[in-house]
Amino acid sequence: MGVDSTTYLADAKNVYGAIQDQVSTLAAFMNLLGDGSKFGKPINDLGIRGYTFLARLQPNWNMGYRPEGYNGVGNAVANFGNQGLNNSTVILKYAYVPIVITGQAENLTKGQQRAFMQAKALEAKFDMKDIVSHVNVVMVGAQSGGQLATVDATSLTTTTFHCSTAGGLPGAQYIRVGMPLDFGPPGGGTLDVTGQTVTAVNYSTNVVTFSPGGTAPTSTDGVWLSGEASPTTGAFPYTATGLQQIVSSTGALQGLNPATAGQQSWASYQAAMANAATSPASLLALKQFVKNRGGSEPDCWITGSDQINELATIATTLLYYRTDQGGLGKKAIDLGFTTFELAGDPIVEDKDFVPGVTMAMDSEMVKKFEAVPLSMAEDEAGSWTRVSGTNGIADAVQGLLRWYHNIGTLQRSALGKQTGYLVPAAFVGQPPTY
Repeated sequence: MGVDSTTYLADAKNVYGAIQDQVSTLAAFMNLLGDGSKFGKPINDLGIRGYTFLARLQPNWNMGYRPEGYNGVGNAVANFGNQGLNNSTVILKYAYVPIVITGQAENLTKGQQRAFMQAKALEAKFDMKDIVSHVNVVMVGAQSGGQLATVDATSLTTTTFHCSTAGGLPGAQYIRVGMPLDFGPPGGGTLDVTGQTVTAVNYSTNVVTFSPGGTAPTSTDGVWLSGEASPTTGAFPYTATGLQQIVSSTGALQGLNPATAGQQSWASYQAAMANAATSPASLLALKQFVKNRGGSEPDCWITGSDQINELATIATTLLYYRTDQGGLGKKAIDLGFTTFELAGDPIVEDKDFVPGVTMAMDSEMVKKFEAVPLSMAEDEAGSWTRVSGTNGIADAVQGLLRWYHNIGTLQRSALGKQTGYLVPAAFVGQPPTY
């Protein structure tokens, strides 16, 4: 039996639908987190879709000892209740994977339906891995809004640019040959250069070559995977929120801002390590400062392959590799993360982390929000349809895999980070597989 647009589309929805369960088994940061949608209130106002919930800014100070029978607890009716909480909103973001099957491929499958669907199932598997990998880069490595790199004035031409490493920026860490790129101002705005394809990357010098060229990017431009850069500031960002944005002492997040009176504690602890080598003492210091300043007990560290490699050289009875951890450590091991343990808590390796950076967090204070898991679009807008272009209707059908999600925090001060650690020489200029 041949595969046509009737039999293929029905089978394809089963093939692509089956990947939902597989997504949660991959070693991606979001899979370490608990489900935030269980306690957040869904919102669906015009232009906003997400979850709103109470975030913790500070302790409840309307309490304490008083004389027996005292009637002034709270000092005023307006102060009754927990004043350390405020409304917070996580807005969900869409990630897409377009799927196309040509009429020629359909004809070639006559009598080979099983083989064809097996091939499409393999394609679906790699589609899933690719989008999960990119989402992980956005969540643990990229700058605000999914920005993969920052252009500086060095080696800037109509076909090359240099990725900045100033202030701990990742250089060309997240750029790959064949990747389509757009260039524009960080934070959104009119794009300077679009539709360029990476033809070469020198990870030692952080110089990237692209084509077809024609226009040079602007120094300080952000670099995005094509389509993810917002051309207007009001629409920024298109991507999910990342740890580089969450774990910060400045900047608005989820509708709260430490620059606003009464919200000053909506900030994470940060420390610059000045090229020091990582050590058990420095890791414990990070955990202790997060706990002492935020009042929340971190239960893990997250870091990159470079720092895990450094830890392996100084493993002691206090810092060691083990496979029988509980809690988040067990979840990390089950997902396939490499972990160490220090003072009873796991140190989890995420290959997409920015080099020289380590974070500590109370994982209960960070949640994932997933309204639509990665799956075939079933609504009319995403249904399979004939491909229609400027030259007419093609002999092909198209559809979308989509994923509607984000991550957020209940308490920003329950996370902290150290930046600027010494990166082992073997890891300088050696990016992970994207």
